[in-house]
Parts: sequence; C-alpha cells; structure tokens
Amino acid sequence: MIGTRGLRRLLSLAPLVFGVAIASADAAGQSAAAANSCLSCHAHQNDARLAAPAALFAQPDIHRESGFTCRDCHGGDASAADKARAHDTGRGFKGKPHGQAVIATCARCHSDGELMRRFAPRQRIDQATEYATSVHGRLLAKGDANVATCASCHGAHGVRRVSDAKAPVFPTKVAATCAGCHADAAHMKGYTLPNGSPLPTNQLADYQKSVHYRALTRGNDLSAPTCNDCHGNHGAAPPGVGTVANVCGTCHAVFAQKFESSVHKQIFDKGCVECHSNHAILQPSDEMLGTTGHGICAPCHTAGDKSDKGSVAAETMRGDIERLKSGIDRSQELIGRVKNAGIEVSDQELALREAGTKLTLARTEMHAFAPQQLAPIVADGSSIVAGIDRAGQNGVAELRYRRRGLAWSLAAILLVVVGLVLKVRQIDRRRVNQS
Repeated sequence: MIGTRGLRRLLSLAPLVFGVAIASADAAGQSAAAANSCLSCHAHQNDARLAAPAALFAQPDIHRESGFTCRDCHGGDASAADKARAHDTGRGFKGKPHGQAVIATCARCHSDGELMRRFAPRQRIDQATEYATSVHGRLLAKGDANVATCASCHGAHGVRRVSDAKAPVFPTKVAATCAGCHADAAHMKGYTLPNGSPLPTNQLADYQKSVHYRALTRGNDLSAPTCNDCHGNHGAAPPGVGTVANVCGTCHAVFAQKFESSVHKQIFDKGCVECHSNHAILQPSDEMLGTTGHGICAPCHTAGDKSDKGSVAAETMRGDIERLKSGIDRSQELIGRVKNAGIEVSDQELALREAGTKLTLARTEMHAFAPQQLAPIVADGSSIVAGIDRAGQNGVAELRYRRRGLAWSLAAILLVVVGLVLKVRQIDRRRVNQS
C-alpha cells in the first residue's frame, strides 16, 4: 500500500505526468496531421490525376503500412496548409518523379541495406543495379523515357506485396502487366529486334495459348513460368540465341542435358525454340516426332527417304514409342477388365506405372535424337508390358475356371433341387393313396 508521504509525492508529480501526456498527445496529433495533410488536400481535388494517388495510397499499401508517408518520396512540407509552402523546393519538394528520378527515388530505400534490414531483411538490395543492366535500364540511360521503370510494374501508390494476389507482379498477373506495354502496338512502335525487324506485340496472345499459361491459370501452379521467369524482372532482357536452351533448362534440366549431347545442338541456332516455339509453347505430343502428319521434322528431313538419316531416326523412334504406348494401353484395358471381375491385380497395376515411367523416359531420351539410346528403354518397357499381359491372361483363365466351376455348381444345386421337388411330390402322392 502507498503511504501518506508516497501519496503526497505522487500527487505533486501529477501535473508533470499529465503535462507530458498532453504534450505527447499533441505531438501525435501533429504527426498524424503532418502525415495526412497531403492526403486530405489531394483527396478533395477535382482533377482525377491529383485525387487518384490519395485514393490509392489509402488502399492496402506496403509503404503506408510500414510507416512511410508522401514526403518520404515527394519531399516538401507535409504539415503546411497552403500549396506554396507544401511544395517549397527549399524543403526538398520533388513532385512526381519521372524517368531516372523514379529509379533514384525507389533506390534511396531499396538499395540501403541497413534500412531494408529493418523492414524487409530477406529482400535483395541490388534491384537498381540490376535494372541498369536491363533493356529498359539501358534505354532509359540513353534518354528513352518511354520504357518501364519501377512504378510501371509495381505501381506508385497502393503498392502491394509481391505475395498479394492482387499485386500486378503476382505470378498470375505478370503477363498482363508486361502486356500493358508490350501488347500496345502504338507504345512499341519504333522498337526492333537485333535483326532490325519490328518488335512483335503478340507475345501475350501467344503465351495464352501455351501449356505454361494453362498450368499457371487453370492448374493453379504458381511455379509455372511466366514472362519474368525467362526474361528476368529487374534485369529484364531477351534470352540470346545461344542461351535459350539454358533458360529452358532451368526447369527442364534433363531435356536440356539430352539436347546438349544431340546432333541438333550444333545445328539449331535457337535450341528448344526451333521445335517448341517460345511464347506459344503447346502441349508436346508424340505426333510431333516424325516427317508426316503433324510431325515437325519435315522442314529439315524428307519423309520416306531411306538415305536421310534424320528421317529414318525420327520414324524409328516414333515407331518404338508408339509400340510401347499401345502395349501399355492394351495391358491397362486387360487389367481393368480382370480387376472389375474381382481378380487381385495390385502387382500388375504397380508394374503398369513402371511401364509408364519407361514411356516417359523414352520421350525424354528422344531429345538426344539417338535411336540406339532410346531402344533399350523401350525394350525394358515392352518386357514389363509382356509380363503384365501374361498375368492378365492368367487372370482371364482363372476367371473362366471360376465361371465354369460356378456353372457346374449351379447345375448340381439345380439337380438337387429338382430331385427334392420330385421326392416331395412322391411322398405327397403316397400319403394321398394311403388315405
């Protein structure tokens, strides 16, 4: 308990305590006012260009949530009530940054390791340096203000976390964000490829046809590649002709390894793109291997020409793969029929999966374009299929045996029933005669 002396001392300190509390409250109020003065002014502007930033900043924004205010990027006096003082360049007012000023404004924090450790310790701090090496950064350094900067992709106000599904840089939104410039023919006018031809603007349309886009949007696979996975994000650059296989190989490592050992490695300038395209990468199929029908070997090889080693190799590999595939399908149908009849086939189902793995390996090995390397894999798969077929035929034989046994059993039961019926009738007649 507090004694009389302690109580008197506490009462004597009350004015000081309350004074500090009131001063703190006033300071907090002034701080809040200072932080919000830009917003309160811009929110009531009739010009949408001036009002929009305030509305966006009031939405989920990583900078606002971390305690940053308008003046941290734009400078000026956020506590001033009049425009002249608020926009005083003597107080550091910079207004809306453009071009290189955008990079400098973002890099002031995002390139500061000590500052970033306080707010996002896992985030890299070399984005500005990487951006300078990109196509965008190099063009900007030459004075092209039409290229993308930080705000073009992340936004300037209402900046969301990369992990936010509504962020323009979330995996499912990246393609549309890039297309904001790259699908705009007017915006991209004048830009060319290394060979001097106009830079195309159909990348998004092509990408939306691809197996990658389908996996990303319909399969909800956020690891499926989109624009920045191949081109980079801050260091955005088109993969060079000699590096395409390396880009694809970051995901398709085994295919890239097989291709490296193939005869086509020295022939195909564009690597994987020669057969699979770049943006419109369709679902691969076995029909692609060959010189007829939907085969893609025809531009270089002649169908039916026995002297064309490439044509012969393609048709040989396609035939091996088709034989294994049809064998698996046949065995699968047989095992399914036996299973539905009640025969235990778990071992055969496991073997079918192993045969399917061999088929996948054969399709992978095909990228080495060496039939002699693919043949042993197909042979192993065919051997597995043959074992499954034998087991399936044994199951069919057992099923026939069971059905015959069931038929004989039913016949015997039927004879017993008929005999019992006849006996009962005989007994009934005997009783009638006796009576």
